[in-house]
Amino acid sequence: MYARFYPRIPDRLLFWSNEGFRVAPTRVRSYGFSRELRKLGVDAYVLSFWDHLAKYDGLIPFRTTLGYRTRLTLRAMMAAVRNRAGVIVFQRPFYEFMSILSLKVMYPLSLTIWLDVDDWIFDEPLTGPDTNITFRNLLASYVPISTGCIVASLRLEQEMKKYFGRVEIIPTFPDHTLFRNANDRTHEISDVVFSWTGTLFMEQVKRDVLFLVEVLESLNDPRVVLEILGDGRYMEETRAEAERVARHITVSFLGWREPDAVPDYIRGIDIGLYCLRTRNDFCASKSPTKLFEYMACGKPTVATNFGEAPRFIEHGVTGFIASTAQEFANYCSTLLNDPELRKSMGRNARSRIESEYNISSAASRLNEILNPRP
Repeated sequence: MYARFYPRIPDRLLFWSNEGFRVAPTRVRSYGFSRELRKLGVDAYVLSFWDHLAKYDGLIPFRTTLGYRTRLTLRAMMAAVRNRAGVIVFQRPFYEFMSILSLKVMYPLSLTIWLDVDDWIFDEPLTGPDTNITFRNLLASYVPISTGCIVASLRLEQEMKKYFGRVEIIPTFPDHTLFRNANDRTHEISDVVFSWTGTLFMEQVKRDVLFLVEVLESLNDPRVVLEILGDGRYMEETRAEAERVARHITVSFLGWREPDAVPDYIRGIDIGLYCLRTRNDFCASKSPTKLFEYMACGKPTVATNFGEAPRFIEHGVTGFIASTAQEFANYCSTLLNDPELRKSMGRNARSRIESEYNISSAASRLNEILNPRP
């Protein structure tokens, strides 16, 4: 009945996300890609559980009952039916798998489904923390209903190629028109502001931030200001430990900022920091969104030598890649004491964003994948 009254529109695209605008993957890989594709003439839309169905603000963990999740899933499926999109990009599949499967059963020939996986979610429970059903358990079920899988990193490509015949890489590049280069300084000229942005939601992230505190403290230079932008369950623990360690530098925890305020914030810093010290699949698979945002604002970045960062930082040109704590400290010291190097690296970084690492180029590539030319 639905197939008869709501036939698919082959050229219409729907980005389906369980999360919302306040989460970077949905903001960039759903809303951002949809906006850019519409500029290319694609009829693209977003269906967000948090924004359109649950009216959830995304600031605290979204804990729901099985009954509520079921109702949301049914509402999402009906919204997708009414939207009539012929192509659905199913981002970071979660508990709503049955709705996508049902849609494919209803429209076996006229609906194309792509998975979009930007993070290591293979071992996440899909139906609640008290179950043993994970994304990995259901991967075999996704394969027959999907044309392929879009991923954000080389590590994810390696994993997904075990399951899908077609896997495409599209990193989570920033909107270079929002994250713009700027020479304005909002701090005292004697200060040099290092910045880490992110969410303190895991023990390993707390350790990364404390590593940065220790490295910068080792410089023993009162000009150093380390700003931590973000929030999370480990925020207060990290703050308390940082206050204990920091004797010669200033460490400021700025808390949460709305996504629209982040570009202005980054334009006011001097040096971006990207730190992944835990060598696991989660860190290896992350697309370095914050790195791209630093680069887009014309800031040099010091990053650890793990994961995707070495693919995108040209060492000594757009930033530095450090393999040890001592190297990390040395590179931070170099940038601290050489403002002209900070400026030249920042210009080079912005140039890479303008030419390659931006949302427009990512959307163009996505359009080629979803709408191949004959």
